[in-house]
Formats: sequence, structure tokens, C-alpha cells
Amino acid sequence: MTLFSNLYLFCAAVTIINLVPVAVLLIVLRKAQNKKANLILSLLLLCLAGALLSDLLDHTYFFRQYPQLLGYEGLLLSAVGPLLYLYVLYHTRPDMRPLPAHLLHLLPVALHFTILWDFFTGDSTTKLVYVKQQDWGAIPHNEAARHLLKVLLLLYGIASYLLLRHRRVIRELASSVKDQQLQWLRNLLLIMIGLSVVWMGISLFKQAGYLIGFGMLFFSYWIAYHAVRQKYLFEPASMTAILPLIQEEPEVRYRTSTLKAEDMRGLMEQVTQHINETRPFLEPNLSLTSLAEQLQLTPNSLSQVLNEGFGESFYKFINRHRVQESQRLLRDPAFRHYSMLGIAHQAGFSAKSTFYKVFKEVVGCSPSEFISRNK
Repeated sequence: MTLFSNLYLFCAAVTIINLVPVAVLLIVLRKAQNKKANLILSLLLLCLAGALLSDLLDHTYFFRQYPQLLGYEGLLLSAVGPLLYLYVLYHTRPDMRPLPAHLLHLLPVALHFTILWDFFTGDSTTKLVYVKQQDWGAIPHNEAARHLLKVLLLLYGIASYLLLRHRRVIRELASSVKDQQLQWLRNLLLIMIGLSVVWMGISLFKQAGYLIGFGMLFFSYWIAYHAVRQKYLFEPASMTAILPLIQEEPEVRYRTSTLKAEDMRGLMEQVTQHINETRPFLEPNLSLTSLAEQLQLTPNSLSQVLNEGFGESFYKFINRHRVQESQRLLRDPAFRHYSMLGIAHQAGFSAKSTFYKVFKEVVGCSPSEFISRNK
């Protein structure tokens, strides 16, 4: 074997050692808020680990003893793109349930099997010849199947990225999400798209095959650190109440609403009174659904009142009140011994970075500058 082959196999072995425990941990994690998404990500990681294992087994006598298992990695890789897409779907849609339509994402697996039908249904003797000769190009339609795998993985990665309308959805439903959570899926998708591009380039530059090994090794450490610590972005909520806010654009979302002008004014007064009296914005994890329950409104009606009445998304509306509260605290001598993080928490912010960012957007200066101006 060449140096490049040894580098790739070493990276593949370490990657498998990293991916399998993470996949198992995602399945058994009892406190996970979105177990369905975790299960899908776990299956995705196991598919990647299984595909890499095939490369290691290829350099042993395993396929000589079990030639019928030759080529199984293609079936695993054809499932990676659909699993990635479903992971994004289940991670960003509250109370998403398995639907019959989701079975259509098995089509890439079925298509790969169909293209290589003669090979997969062939006898062991024929497969053993391919193993001994190490001539995978001689397998009928194998090159076409592998190119299709690469294209499908890239297309699913792009489709998943387009599906990810994270920031708009969060500003409609949540009042506090850390930047790390916002970036998690976006980074995951970019890495997967990048790996698929490198994989596509390997067919043009054979000696660059070790690069995919380094890429997978980096991915295995990155996913091991980030996957388990991610939190579900939304609290459990009624799908019928939340779905319109996710799927429909603002200009059409309230087209069928029955709220009249006088209703809107009354609800705006109700919301303002509730905010001033009960100060729900001090709850760091306040969501649109929980505030709607407090006001005895539907999430869609509350969203319409905030967007059309106050001219703000839920995220901006709640954090504007948090900023006003933090301004009061920063002026109050009784809170001068508080750190900025302490002030942020007292005002309802869950993260210091969010506090600084929103404060500057609303006030036009940083909290430190605000203190200097109000001495």
C-alpha cells in the first residue's frame, strides 16, 4: 500500500472509533428533547461509519470469506443524504411526526440497488473474482452508481440547507436562542456539502483520496463535541398552531385571519397590560406558545398582533422589553455591583452575547457605553 492509502485507512479507523460511540450515545440519551432527530442523526453516523468500515475490510480477507457482502457501503451511503434532510426537518419542525411521504426518501437506496441489480443478485463466485482482482470498475454500472451517489449527496445537502430557514422561524417562535444553537445545523450542512465536494473531486485526482480521510476525521471529532450538547430549538407545541408560522411567509400568513382593526387594538392593549403587569419577558425560555397560553390566544393570533400591530417579530418584541429592563437596572444604584452577565440574567437574557447584540441594536450603543453616558 502507498503512503496515501495508509493515511486514509488510519483516518478511517479513528473516525469509526469516534462515530460509533457518539451514535450510540445519541440513541440512549434519556434527557434529549428531540429524540426523533437524535435517532436520525445516529443512523446517519452509523451509515458513515459502516461505509468507512468497508474500506478497512477491503484490505483484509473479510470479503474473500463473505463475498455476498461486497458493495454494501453503497447502500449505506445512499441513505446519508435522505437522513441528513430528515434530521434538519425533524430538528426544526415542532412535533413533526413520521409521515408515509417520508418513505419516498428511501428511493435513493432503492435506485442504487436497482442500478447494481445484477451485481447484488449475482453469485458469490462472480463477486469473489472482483475481490481478488480488486477491479471495481469491471462491475457493471458501478461507476454510474457511484457518480449518482455523489450527486445525490450533494443535492440533498443543498436541499437541506435551503430547508433551513432557522433565523426567521426562531424570531417568530422563540425569544432566546444562543448563537451556537443557531449555527449548529448550518455548520453541519456546510461540512457535509464540503465532504461531498471533496469526494466528487477524488475521482479526478486519485492521489487526493486521503483528503476525504482527513475530512472525515475532523468531522468525527467535531460531531462528537457538538452533537450531544445541542438543545432542541422549540418547546413541544401543537403542530396545527405552529405550522402556519413556519411554512407561510409573513405576507400570506394572516390572509385568512378574522381579526378586525378594533380587535387588533384591543389585543394590543391586552398584550401591553400583560407585559407590564406580569413581566413574562424575565423568563429566559419564554416562547410564543407559552405567552399565547398566558394571554389565552392562539399562537397565530398573537403572532399577527405582534407583527402587524406592534410591527415586530416575537423575538424583537420580547427582547426590546428585556433591553428596557436592563437599562433600568443599569441606572439603578442598587445593581451597580452586578456584572454585565448578572444584569443580562436579571433582565431575562440567557446569554451574554445575545444581551450585547440586542442591546446595541435597540439602544445604539453597548451596555458599557450606556453606563458611561448615564453617570
